[in-house]
Amino acid sequence: MKKVIKISALVVLIAFSYQCKQTGEDVKEDVVQVKKTSTLNATSIEEVKALDDEAKRQLGQNIGTQAYIYGFPIVREMLFRNKFSTMVAKAKKANKPIFSKNANDGVHLNELVHLRILTNHHLETGVTPNVDTQYSPAFIDVSKGPVVITVPKVDRYYSVQMTDAYLENFYYLGGNNKEDYQGNYMLVKPNWKGKKPSSISKVIEMPTDIGFIVLRILNTTEKGDTQKVVAIQDQFKLQSLHSFLGKGKDSYPIMEKEVMPKGIAFYNSMLKYVKAYPDLKNEAHFWFLMKQLGIDKNEDIDFIDADPNIKKGLLEAIPKAKEILSWKARARGYKSKNNWNIDLVGGSYNGDVMARAEGAAQGLVVHDANQCLYFHTYYDQEGSPLLGGNTYTITFNKNQLHQAKAFWSIVAYDPEYNLVPRGDLHYAVSDRSEGLQYNEDGSLTIYLQSEEPEGKKNNWVPIPKEGIFKLNFRNYIPKETLLNPNTVENYLPNVVRNKNKIKL
Repeated sequence: MKKVIKISALVVLIAFSYQCKQTGEDVKEDVVQVKKTSTLNATSIEEVKALDDEAKRQLGQNIGTQAYIYGFPIVREMLFRNKFSTMVAKAKKANKPIFSKNANDGVHLNELVHLRILTNHHLETGVTPNVDTQYSPAFIDVSKGPVVITVPKVDRYYSVQMTDAYLENFYYLGGNNKEDYQGNYMLVKPNWKGKKPSSISKVIEMPTDIGFIVLRILNTTEKGDTQKVVAIQDQFKLQSLHSFLGKGKDSYPIMEKEVMPKGIAFYNSMLKYVKAYPDLKNEAHFWFLMKQLGIDKNEDIDFIDADPNIKKGLLEAIPKAKEILSWKARARGYKSKNNWNIDLVGGSYNGDVMARAEGAAQGLVVHDANQCLYFHTYYDQEGSPLLGGNTYTITFNKNQLHQAKAFWSIVAYDPEYNLVPRGDLHYAVSDRSEGLQYNEDGSLTIYLQSEEPEGKKNNWVPIPKEGIFKLNFRNYIPKETLLNPNTVENYLPNVVRNKNKIKL
């Protein structure tokens, strides 16, 4: 039986009194107004009720904002299952063989689905994709038993990034790790008790029963390299322990469709997932917040039955939380002197639920800094927003170049975290760009504009024709020069808006 959410008068009074409490010389002028709006000074039942209703609305908005930020990553992970399944289905319907054939009947749990091309704007993933590697995602569920991933011998950059249900990193294979990861790795649920088969290289305990894996393999963009990547992709295997030991074939189900939660339903979805896949590191504060709404994690709750004023506040919290995450995306980590965002932590959030939610919003998953250091910005060196229709340049002096041991690239994205549409699929400048034109002193100038600069296409990053855009500067396996907070700013060039039109 679902419990109707009720709030005691004491909780309401405490919440309202807390929000009204202020200290300091600057608030003395508000004392009279506070007295007028206090239940202690109300003169009628109607006034008390109106004040109580307002306190409950504010309580719902306050807690709803925090709860949204906490629960957003797991809801995002579940909804991305739908998005990815839809992408695969559309490609099949259009007879475009851009995904591996194993997904022709739908995307299954515990199944690597390989993207056979570099990402392009047609996919509209909304996850700030790179255009350097071919992706192979998998949605993991070890609740029914261990899953084995087989890693082949690989002669180029690759990484297997593993995240929990809340899209926080917990393990890597490959990437910046120097050892050879060829072997078989068994993923198990939390507190798994069992015996490791001798053919398993390592047992990896997941923090939650479900998670997300993404395999990235570098595409050099040289002629014929895409097919070389495809051959490597097919050597990676993901299967149940039962199948790995030769005891039968897998029959993992096609992923269930998750209904997009709208309005108050977001909180119901959030609670369902948080209960099913607890975040043991961070959940204590979350359930403390829920307690203020009269919610116990062991009871079945439907927010539709909440007090109307609490529900009003919860609904108001959703756009507020989205705005907070949008701001956090523009202010991730800390700002360099010339307005690049520097994040030397990355996707191992260490209890930072705000960073976790922001990472899930704009990138779904985020590399650890020592795997890939992302610098991004929405602003030029003067602090003005990057806007389509303007023209910009970035000039690396010769000492700033090539601070990544694997590769680097610069790409622009629209406000929905998608690539800027290009018919020729040209999106980036990277260390693999053919025909880069260096200046006489060895420096490299990159042009950011909506139209191709005459004779400089190889040095050109396309930007939208209008509106704000985001610039990403990726460094895979960064050198110590970038990881050191005392030196990193020396390697971040200015984004300069050109006052005069560049000849197009």
